[in-house]
Amino acid sequence: MVEKEYAKAIFELAKEENKIDVFDKCFDAVVETSNNEEFMEIILTPSLSRDEKKEVIKKVYKSLDKTFIDFLFVLLDHNRFELIEKIYNEYKKNVLFDKDTIRVKVYSAKELTDKELKDISKSLAIRFNNKKLAINNIVNPELIGGVRVVCNHEAIDLSLKASLDKLKESL
Repeated sequence: MVEKEYAKAIFELAKEENKIDVFDKCFDAVVETSNNEEFMEIILTPSLSRDEKKEVIKKVYKSLDKTFIDFLFVLLDHNRFELIEKIYNEYKKNVLFDKDTIRVKVYSAKELTDKELKDISKSLAIRFNNKKLAINNIVNPELIGGVRVVCNHEAIDLSLKASLDKLKESL
């Protein structure tokens, strides 16, 4: 996946220039405007030259870091600007990995309490050699009860729905 390569490159540059947080904020701004259909139509239209598109980028993102704008130009030059959100997601993974942190999604039928999240965090910390965990609780009413934990492309399904499905299969 090409977005991983771009994310790795911009992350390494951010780290080298000590601008990881700066680039994170730049990504936020660009991803926000990339969700605007009119803006993306301008950036992706073949009727505008690359130089004209770069002028649009310069004007829209004039307050962003110069190095980051140069990165946006590279994306334009290689017709990859539409991948900006995917690149950002991969960039965030690189940041977390660098900080020795694992991103965890905990799906539950209702919002979990701080105590429940702490208990899950303690259990997972043991499983993942006491690495830092960035836990995101996602409410999914279809689960009925229990939780489903997803991290590192691994799922631990402790939901009531999964238990009922297993019971149904065994009958």
